[in-house]
Amino acid sequence: MVTTAGKCHCGGLQWEITTEETPVHILCHCSACKLIGGGEYTLNLIVPKDNCKITSETQPNVYTYKGDSGNDVQCFYCPKCTSHPWHYQTVNADNYVVRTTLLEGADKFNVAAEVYMKEKFEFQPKIAEAAFETVPPS
Repeated sequence: MVTTAGKCHCGGLQWEITTEETPVHILCHCSACKLIGGGEYTLNLIVPKDNCKITSETQPNVYTYKGDSGNDVQCFYCPKCTSHPWHYQTVNADNYVVRTTLLEGADKFNVAAEVYMKEKFEFQPKIAEAAFETVPPS
């Protein structure tokens, strides 16, 4: 098992994730991620909720929006700098979608897949071998 630390922009909110292997990036091109992140995609990893642990005294704030499924998505963010370390999709109840950009060593992680290719900006090249119009089949 690999434990990887993460922190927000101001460093006030800190956490750890535990994964079986070195984390990887899943690029998400969905419109919600682009609006929240302010870029052309976000870098993420799906991690079991039980494998995510807040290590700081600071606790995240949360707001809720409707995902493509029509179900709630809870967006967690630092109350000071508003970095978004993870999301919780009620449709994927046992997991968090963790922003891998905020993890230590993120520059060394491989890109495993791209999701929501249907919303990718035309000027962007395809990066990952595995690419899905929305999400991978279950």
